[in-house]
Amino acid sequence: MIRKWLAAALIACSFQAFSLQDTADLEASSLHYIRDDLFIFMHTGPGRNYRILGSIEAGTPITVLARDNDAEFTQVTDPEGRKGWVESKFVSNTMSQAEQLPIISEKLAQSQNGLQAAQSENAKLRQQLNDARQQVSTLTTTNDEQASQIIRLTAQVESASKDELVTWFTRGGMVAGIGILLGVFITYLPKRKRRNSEWM
Repeated sequence: MIRKWLAAALIACSFQAFSLQDTADLEASSLHYIRDDLFIFMHTGPGRNYRILGSIEAGTPITVLARDNDAEFTQVTDPEGRKGWVESKFVSNTMSQAEQLPIISEKLAQSQNGLQAAQSENAKLRQQLNDARQQVSTLTTTNDEQASQIIRLTAQVESASKDELVTWFTRGGMVAGIGILLGVFITYLPKRKRRNSEWM
């Protein structure tokens, strides 16, 4: 029961709020309407003393045809095709609540759909952002590992170059030493005397 009262109060508040706004953007089914929350009588002429043709319910769209000299009564036609006169004070150019309700409901549904689409897109973008952050973190780790490997390999190359240089110096020293020893050895070798090849 409380829910029904709350729903009714909410609808009434929404109608009041929308009635205060400009309703030019709402497409009306007619030029004018019978004001809400009442019903009036349609007369055959511009006055209450004329015969009553029938009643028009609140919110009914009507077409204004003419007004009397005092502008107290307005000649109209209703959706049933009846032509008669009604009091001008009950004629309004504001769309009736009955016709506003489906338009407002449709706009509300469109807004909710747009909100859901925006939330879905937001969640998708958040997921993409998280994936990008994870990828950046992975690439940063890989870059650090590659930098460490480059430093290690550079140190190995420098060490190998030093070792190779030492090896070449060692071999060169050995070759030079052997040459010096051979030179000294050859210098101190005893010389052979020449044989006399003449016949005695």
